[in-house]
Amino acid sequence: MAVAAIDCGNLPFDRRRPLRRYTVAAFSCLAAALACILVLGVWGAVRDLKHRQTSLFGLELAEVKSHAARTVRYIEGLLADGTVSRDFSGLPVIAHWQKTILTEEKWTHAAVENLHGVIVAHSNPGLVGMELTGPWYERVVTVPGSDVVETRFGGLTEGRPAYDVRLPIVLGGEVVGTYHSGLSKHWFERSVTAERQYALFGWYVVVSGTVLVLLLAVGALYLITRQAAALQHRLDQADLRRVTELSQFIAGLAHEVRNPLNAIRLNLHAIGRVHRGEARLPDDEVETTIRESVREIGRVAALIHEMLGYARDEPPCVENIDLGSEVCRTLGLVKQVMEDDHVAVAAHLPGEPLWVRIDRARLRQILLNLLNNSREAVGKGGRIEIGLARSRGLLELAVSDNGPGVPQAQRQRIFEPFFSTKDVGIGLGLTLVKKFVDESGGSIVYEPGPDSGGRFLVRLPEAAEEVIQEAT
Repeated sequence: MAVAAIDCGNLPFDRRRPLRRYTVAAFSCLAAALACILVLGVWGAVRDLKHRQTSLFGLELAEVKSHAARTVRYIEGLLADGTVSRDFSGLPVIAHWQKTILTEEKWTHAAVENLHGVIVAHSNPGLVGMELTGPWYERVVTVPGSDVVETRFGGLTEGRPAYDVRLPIVLGGEVVGTYHSGLSKHWFERSVTAERQYALFGWYVVVSGTVLVLLLAVGALYLITRQAAALQHRLDQADLRRVTELSQFIAGLAHEVRNPLNAIRLNLHAIGRVHRGEARLPDDEVETTIRESVREIGRVAALIHEMLGYARDEPPCVENIDLGSEVCRTLGLVKQVMEDDHVAVAAHLPGEPLWVRIDRARLRQILLNLLNNSREAVGKGGRIEIGLARSRGLLELAVSDNGPGVPQAQRQRIFEPFFSTKDVGIGLGLTLVKKFVDESGGSIVYEPGPDSGGRFLVRLPEAAEEVIQEAT
């Protein structure tokens, strides 16, 4: 059978292009979102760290200032009631400083400076008498206020870097000295480092979680894209298969119709010559010619009927049918043609009814196609056996023959549309059988026969008990 060649390489519209374009756009958007998340995460982390450092610095200095303010008020009270003289001699704060300032790592020093810049009291008594002259501090810390300086002056902090808070000591509206209280710079930097690590961990969790969600979205998009591409490929293959099947159908139909039409045309031409007196034929030959033409017309009609049965998708008219009785009726329809071909048919049917719910016309088409397929396979003098049994809620119909069987390489394709191992027919008979069986909720398989030939095994769901009671 000749099949027309179809060039599918240059289709006018490639449906993959929009899919590729949308996929690239989606991945580009996700990549841009990932970049934005990383940039915003870094920017937010930097701002947050700066804010945390400033806030921590302010809180710690506020605590130092509060402690210094309380100490200044205490000293001013002592000066006011005359307990301590204006030169701060006998100032009873050394014991307090030893219990507070010297026991905590965050404090570096506490001292009282007179108007001449001389240290008159210090948490380290060895520094009493030192003078704060010259550039004794490195810079003024302007963030919390001008009363805080950064210093490592040995006469005040013993060389340790510190933030020094200065508060005036006032007596009678007159400044008589300055109180110094120091916050350790090393301790503060360690606190900032610990706070930074805690903040960075929080930002790492947030950014990592967001990136992970985005990566999961990318993975999901990738899987969806793969599935879409696979679906598109299947659609393309289905389109190509439909075009190929249509080509095979047209070629097969043309081949099958051409022979009957040629025979009819030749027969009509011969009868026409007899009618015009150009030739003479015996009456029995004229009758044979007419009978052959009628047979060929019937062949064309059968092809068209088979084609329409494949193309139509009419809803089935389901009813309760005794499968054994329907097999007997179908065997009666093909009895004559089986006898003409000397094909022996043996049916092994149970004595009890086996009920199914199926369209009667479709069931008969299934039986006729399977019997005709076996008849054509066995040829003259062959044998066909039909078996019917119940198995686990299913009714099994087996049609076996002693023909040559179907080669192993072709068994997977025998139910495909327009596939045929014979020289006649367009390859829709078994396709219709499988279509009707599947639509009835059953299944059909082909397998080698027990001795030789082949066997088609049809499984159909048995009707429910209430359906059987209604039918009986």
